Amino acid sequence: MTDNTKFQVRSDANVRTSAVAIQKWGGLASLLLGVVFIVPELIYLMGNLREANGPLAYALADFLYGPVRAASLIMAVYALREYLGERAPRQMSLALLAATLAAVLFVTAAVFRATNRQYHLLHPELHLENSQTVLIVWMTLVAGVIATGWHFLGWSLVLLGWAGWTSGLLPRVLSLLYLTVGALSLVIYLLPELEGGVILLGVVASIWQGILLLKAGSGEMPTPKINASQADLA
Repeated sequence: MTDNTKFQVRSDANVRTSAVAIQKWGGLASLLLGVVFIVPELIYLMGNLREANGPLAYALADFLYGPVRAASLIMAVYALREYLGERAPRQMSLALLAATLAAVLFVTAAVFRATNRQYHLLHPELHLENSQTVLIVWMTLVAGVIATGWHFLGWSLVLLGWAGWTSGLLPRVLSLLYLTVGALSLVIYLLPELEGGVILLGVVASIWQGILLLKAGSGEMPTPKINASQADLA
């Protein structure tokens, strides 16, 4: 075996190892994404800021809703792009871009919530909780950012569903689920009452996606083929 052949074998092996690691991390990120779709919403719904641990609980909710959700979303979609990219490169690149924009907006919403809450706690003499104008402006701003985040996430999911269907690398039902959740997410800004149902369907899709990627990472399912550009980067 020549030196060039040995180098090529090592290079291909490194790329395959990297692909497996990406699938595993993407699978874990997908499962975590299912958790952070639910847990922050429960804390916001049932939490009490006036309790001793109230501020800490809300801070945890903000962290899960913003940074953790954003990182999990980007990692999960990136792993799917590596899995489907050779069969649907344009759709998956656009899906990753849309997911990144959605992630930025979810972080923005969490930051708005956290900074507003901190200001409220630091200046109790202002009695901001009694000001309808302040509450309306704050709720409208945060709701608008969140709805925009869901809208971009909707585009990402529609593109994922499209790529999964046309490539044949994802189960048909999962691809249809992506398309359904994505289509509903696109209109949350018009029909905010859909958010609860979208979250539940999103949890199902995230868990299914996580299992799929973990199987790919463990070798139970075929990993994406190595293309020339990946080999050159190894």
